[in-house]
Amino acid sequence: MDHNSPFSIWLIEEAKGKLHAHTSDGDPDKIAETLEQHSDLVLHYAEMLLRDNGVDKAIYRSLHNMKIDGECLDVPTVQLIRKYFIQAIYLHDLGKVNPAFQRKKMKNTFVADKGGGMSDTTHSLLSSVLYLHIYLQELQQMEEETELRPSDQLPGERMYPFLRHALYAFAYVISRHHTYLGSMDEGELELKVFEQEIRNKVRSIQLRSEIIYYYQNKTSFLQDASLFDDIYLARNLRYNDMHSPYPFYILTKLLYSMMVASDFRATFHYKEQRFVEMNYFSEKLPLMPVLNAYQSGAIYQSILKYKNGEESLNLDPINAVRTELFLETEKRLHERPEETIYYLEGPTGSGKTNMSINLALQLLDKNKYLNKIVYVFPFNALIEQTKQTLDKLFNKEELEGYRVEVINSITPMVTEQEIRAQGSFNKGSSLGESEPAHDYSAVLLQRQLLQYPVTLTSHVNLFNYLFGTGRESNLAFAHLCNSVIILDEIQSYRNQLWKEIIHFLRSFADTMNIKFIIMSATLPRLDLLMEKTNEKNEVETYPLVLNRDKYFSNPVFRERVHLHFEWLNPKEKTDISILGSRLMTIIDERRIHGYGNRILIEFISKKSAREFYNKMKKEITDIPIFELTGDDSPYYRKIRIDQLGKDVNTGQFYLQEVIVVATQVIEAGVDIDMDIGMKDISLLDSEEQFLGRINRSCNRSHCHAYFFDMDKASGVYRNDWRTEHDLHHEDYQRMLVNKDFSQFYGLSMQRINESRQLKGKDHWYLFERKVQLVDYKQVQNHMELIPDRSVTLFLNYPLETDEGTMEGKDVWDAYVQLMQSKKAMDHAEWRIRLSVVRQQMSYYTFTYQLDHGQTAPAIYSEMKGSLYYVENGTDFMDYESDTRAWKFNRSKYNEAERGPLL
Repeated sequence: MDHNSPFSIWLIEEAKGKLHAHTSDGDPDKIAETLEQHSDLVLHYAEMLLRDNGVDKAIYRSLHNMKIDGECLDVPTVQLIRKYFIQAIYLHDLGKVNPAFQRKKMKNTFVADKGGGMSDTTHSLLSSVLYLHIYLQELQQMEEETELRPSDQLPGERMYPFLRHALYAFAYVISRHHTYLGSMDEGELELKVFEQEIRNKVRSIQLRSEIIYYYQNKTSFLQDASLFDDIYLARNLRYNDMHSPYPFYILTKLLYSMMVASDFRATFHYKEQRFVEMNYFSEKLPLMPVLNAYQSGAIYQSILKYKNGEESLNLDPINAVRTELFLETEKRLHERPEETIYYLEGPTGSGKTNMSINLALQLLDKNKYLNKIVYVFPFNALIEQTKQTLDKLFNKEELEGYRVEVINSITPMVTEQEIRAQGSFNKGSSLGESEPAHDYSAVLLQRQLLQYPVTLTSHVNLFNYLFGTGRESNLAFAHLCNSVIILDEIQSYRNQLWKEIIHFLRSFADTMNIKFIIMSATLPRLDLLMEKTNEKNEVETYPLVLNRDKYFSNPVFRERVHLHFEWLNPKEKTDISILGSRLMTIIDERRIHGYGNRILIEFISKKSAREFYNKMKKEITDIPIFELTGDDSPYYRKIRIDQLGKDVNTGQFYLQEVIVVATQVIEAGVDIDMDIGMKDISLLDSEEQFLGRINRSCNRSHCHAYFFDMDKASGVYRNDWRTEHDLHHEDYQRMLVNKDFSQFYGLSMQRINESRQLKGKDHWYLFERKVQLVDYKQVQNHMELIPDRSVTLFLNYPLETDEGTMEGKDVWDAYVQLMQSKKAMDHAEWRIRLSVVRQQMSYYTFTYQLDHGQTAPAIYSEMKGSLYYVENGTDFMDYESDTRAWKFNRSKYNEAERGPLL
């Protein structure tokens, strides 16, 4: 087998079938894997990704879009770069010919007498150098052969430097396949770091040629070291902007992702002795059962009857509007299925989640190459709500085997055995009572490679996949090809990044066959930030709702909440006492008329929210008062939200009267339905998100929202152009009343575009320069969604649950013990056990913002990584007897932290 491998042509005769890629790790029944076997297996899994997940087409699209001086690459050049791409994956471990690696790492007795006392056991950079030698040599021969003249389309003085540029970029990726992507141009010296690494490695081989003793072309390597002098030409090409930035960036990211993913799959294959299948919608997991299950559901069937004129008189007004909106988005999608970025704009309560499920399934049905759905949310609460909706669809007997997976920092990984065991238990079988065997490595690999028909994840995770530099974050990147990605609440993304986001989304969509559905009740038209490149200067996104006013201005949505701006006084701020008096007046007046008193009050400052909450707790004793902020544990928040809900049998609220004091955490992702809203003004789209919590069901009258001005919004929303104007302006009041945010966002887009043309570090050219230079590290840093100076506190306190009391110290000790056993435990099992512990840890962890100049909080007992354990956690918390829950009191911690300095 080894001698017949194409890989063996790079090895001398005596080494064929004798060099090892992996060992048995002490398993006497498993022989070592040869270098040829591993490389062939890596190529097998790479070809599977190329073929079955559309990566091959993505390569061609990136090369087609990568115009050189405005000219497309000709077919021979495209084919040559594709070969370099695939061979980079195939040869990424060629450096394992290093005798020191074989002798010391592989314990390979075959090479016991080779290499002498060499101590360098690394192989990644050596793989890069040998890869470059093979193809720079081939390229040089091409240039010397007169019959292979360059095409008219791309002159030789441009084609050959560009090919060298591609080879050096691919070699850089090879050199990083065990670490992370940094920058090819790191360093301050004229000779950059990667260039210096290549030159140093070539020099070391010249001084000690036994390093490449087993390499077939070692003689020509030692004679042709001048081949590597062209490294300057490759670097200069990156600097002179001869090609567009995004396609090349995506091409090299695809290479890195495919390289590490195929390597992971091949290594798993060797260790577990079984193939790793793709797990998307396919012949094995056909779409049709899911589509049929969805379309046979009560909601879709009701919509179908309405469409056919059977139910037009039976639907209540709100469901009639929802149905019309649903049908319009479906019709618009069918008219333009070739589009890649869709806008889905609908009022709060209009059923966007249901519409997005339908649209995603329709896209998969119409495009045979699409094979998965990825939902992306800014908040874990939205993830859980959508998971519950999707579970109702997928929890059908005919859909057994289809997975809807949540990937975030607090959801534990679940094995297939656990799912089967629970399924058996639910069906009355005793199998569910036994402890199932766990295939930890398969579960971890499936999660790392995003191997689910439907995945729900956070926008932070998505940005890690798209812009991360580490191996694990890049495993999923190539698997995003052929996806329908639904981005919810995109306005919550950092305002400063909107221009970068839309340019990258357009490039990812065009190259990787991704269909993006961007949905929100307040949808910024990010296409206004596009640098127009098409000849007609057309808008490059497609709205699924053509006449938005038809729905936003419909009385069931527009008039469900009456808005009041009379509390806004441009000359003075509202204080806590005045707000409290106004609240009591509203409560008394509504009681006289018999109206509901479910009241939500939102502040943009935690300090103000806590001060108002403490004041009202003392002054109002006959109405329950809750506080919901970012300082609540998920356990506490769930208790409160459940209390604010309805009885499923009667449809009545558990609490007819309740006051909720909150911060921005309730603006999206919290499913509550209140009668009255009172809000400290901030961003116009935040005001609309807040209104989505008032009369959410659209079935009550006498629901009102009052706006006041207490804290300065720009202090919370730093560097956000949306703070330029607020509800003090009558124009903005009209925008909110009419649900028309186009002018509001239009001004923000104008300011963003203007700011990116000013001289300085934020100039648009400088960002695109980072992409042009494939400076992965700088791009990652630039695209961080939450670039703040915060740490995580772990507060030890007793968490009382229905199952008993869980002590924070026990959870912390379990975490510490798990971290200490990392090396001794199987990595896959360790990662899955860690995911379980992290869910418990989320009940005790709180984000804490450091002051300027601080590198760590002042009060903590122990530190592990970025976690700070506070043994006396209850000293900085408040206990609430009605929920039996502790709440983090940030003020107590701040005061204690400052105490020693006084």
